[in-house]
Amino acid sequence: MHKVERSALVRHSAADMFDLVNDVASYPLFLKWCKSSKVLSETQDSMTAELEVAWKVLHKVFSTKNQLAAGESIKLELLEGPFKSMTGEWRFKHLREDACKITMEVDFEFKSSVSNFVFSAIFSQICGSLMDCFIKRADEVYG
Repeated sequence: MHKVERSALVRHSAADMFDLVNDVASYPLFLKWCKSSKVLSETQDSMTAELEVAWKVLHKVFSTKNQLAAGESIKLELLEGPFKSMTGEWRFKHLREDACKITMEVDFEFKSSVSNFVFSAIFSQICGSLMDCFIKRADEVYG
């Protein structure tokens, strides 16, 4: 099992950062490795989404069920894809009106040992870049 963890203090509200991470349909606009994304279903407290990831030799499609706690957290669980298992969580801790702490954790393992060997480092890099990508996007969107 591979684990990627990142955290950051940002000068945007927890609600704004939650909304940005939860806006799956916009991912291809600012995540260079996200070739497509779509929301398959959505309720007030959950979302089913599909991502197509392509970077270097990695090209995979997977879907997740996301449990939403507005302004606080997004928990991801694999539905379909090339992983034996994949879970993740984004947490947004309110610090001030214009600041929050974001924490992201992703645990994953590919189904085949060959895929695990070949793609794990690349997928870890993608996951590791998420925090910086979302902070940059927040600065562009919210100023």
